[in-house]
Amino acid sequence: MTNNLPIKAKVMIGMVAVASLCALSLGVVRWQTQAWPQLLLLMAAAALSSRLKVKLPGMTSSMSGNLPVILLGVTQLGLFSSLLVAVTAAIAQSYTSGGNKTKPIQFLFNACTLLNASGLAYLAYHSQIGPRASAHTMSLVLAAATYFVANTAPVASIIGLTEGGNPFALWHKVFLWSFPNYVIGAGLTAIATAFSTISGLATLAALMAVLFAV
Repeated sequence: MTNNLPIKAKVMIGMVAVASLCALSLGVVRWQTQAWPQLLLLMAAAALSSRLKVKLPGMTSSMSGNLPVILLGVTQLGLFSSLLVAVTAAIAQSYTSGGNKTKPIQFLFNACTLLNASGLAYLAYHSQIGPRASAHTMSLVLAAATYFVANTAPVASIIGLTEGGNPFALWHKVFLWSFPNYVIGAGLTAIATAFSTISGLATLAALMAVLFAV
């Protein structure tokens, strides 16, 4: 399955996988009492939102609508729980019912990339940078920016290694097409965090439905 992959691509996938194991280990070490109703609700929302996809022009990849839900998990759950939300999103967005099924190595890379991005976003959000009055806003912006770089940079790099092309040029293309999505996602998360989990998800679902309808 991986025989046709360049050595550099195999090395990168291995590094991403090892990093995700470190993230999971850190989540276990920082184990907190889980708010199971919130966790299950966010996992269900992650699964549903991950099925909403937008094709990136000129590229083989696509964007899922799970960013606001993942960020909501980062802001309202513990590290391990937020990683579970990310894994759920990865499984849902990798599932295809047609003939073009996701290969195991693709699923591994996508899942590990989402895990790493979510873990780094969690650490960024809970770093408590800035004065307390604006801490939430600044932390959310930092978390969204961290997630954006940690999610898009590996994707652009692996596409460059497997399909040819300059990874920096590919990342620039990803940046141009996906950055507005991340800005909107962070904004939706900011709105949703003003409510309880159930009310926030209901508000988030309504806003996302309007955006995808447009």
